[in-house]
Amino acid sequence: MPSSTPISSPDIRPPRLRHSMMELGRAMLEIGSTAMLGPVFKTLPRGDGHTIITIPGFMGADGSTSQLRRFLRNRGYNAVPWGLGRNGADVRSQNLEDFLDHRTAMEDAIAARVEQEYLASGQKVTLVGWSLGGLYAVALAHRYPRWIRQVITLGTPFGDPRGTALYSVMGSFNGNDVDEEALSRWVDHTYRSGKLRVPVLALYSESDGIVGTGIARCEGDENYVTNMAVLASHVGFPFNPLVFAVIANHLVEPHERWALCRDARIEPFVRVVPAC
Repeated sequence: MPSSTPISSPDIRPPRLRHSMMELGRAMLEIGSTAMLGPVFKTLPRGDGHTIITIPGFMGADGSTSQLRRFLRNRGYNAVPWGLGRNGADVRSQNLEDFLDHRTAMEDAIAARVEQEYLASGQKVTLVGWSLGGLYAVALAHRYPRWIRQVITLGTPFGDPRGTALYSVMGSFNGNDVDEEALSRWVDHTYRSGKLRVPVLALYSESDGIVGTGIARCEGDENYVTNMAVLASHVGFPFNPLVFAVIANHLVEPHERWALCRDARIEPFVRVVPAC
């Protein structure tokens, strides 16, 4: 029987150093490629006008997802920012429990935003969360399926944070000691509130320079979760033209989608895997 309870991944290796070192250069290429492909984007499926809220990654603000929102608006959606400032900027403690409290507070704030948009339009809202923003989005999907239509995450670290490049750079949240119970609570927090009844598309990259592949897959109910590998840098996720194409294709009804994985020009860059 499928379960919404996550299964701990034994692979918490951080990304390869060469991938981390190439992050900035690759992101610049992705930004440039997206700017050049405007005419191609016009061939992508058009949306139905429902509201999409973009949620930035750790220390990111709404400007980091502005290009993604512009693309979504051009495809016919009401794409709006989360409007809550810089993600994680007010976290001062190095204690993981304090960060969990912060996550809960942020989820409550986003939930109020989602409810507001739902009541204004009468339609369920889609959440697109980048990195840490994806953790918020999936947690909210468990708690508020009545308001949320679907969730798309970009390069989100669903597993043990030791599998990220940032963990080794910043040090553990409790000095040099590793609190296994706190780390387990951090992972479980995403899935803790009831059964998942909202579709989730989790995009990750095997060449991500920030999030290791072993922690990059959403472990929710496999009847609702699709994990898809794409060719992207971590910083470049909200700018990447392939990511834009996948999102546009996924947002529409199945009968309106084009055969992404059967297109010989795109197949080498996309791989769908089941939830683990």
